[in-house]
Amino acid sequence: MLKQMYSIRDSKAQIFHIPYFNNTHGEAERNFSELVKDEKSMISKYPDDYDLYHVGTYDDQTGLVESLDTPQHMLKAAILKG
Repeated sequence: MLKQMYSIRDSKAQIFHIPYFNNTHGEAERNFSELVKDEKSMISKYPDDYDLYHVGTYDDQTGLVESLDTPQHMLKAAILKG
């Protein structure tokens, strides 16, 4: 099955965090939203610093990872924090 690969970018640290996998963009957005709502998370404490990106795909049948040429911005934590 082809999984979508996502990463959360920290603009202050200037890094993309270790990628994680979801089945759909909607599922990734929901999981990111939950991190933003979790008052104990760094993302919730500093929402202006974090953004969700789609970075590629992972095929769990073949083990192949295919990254996008350019990570695609999806959501800003600050917008979700509102």
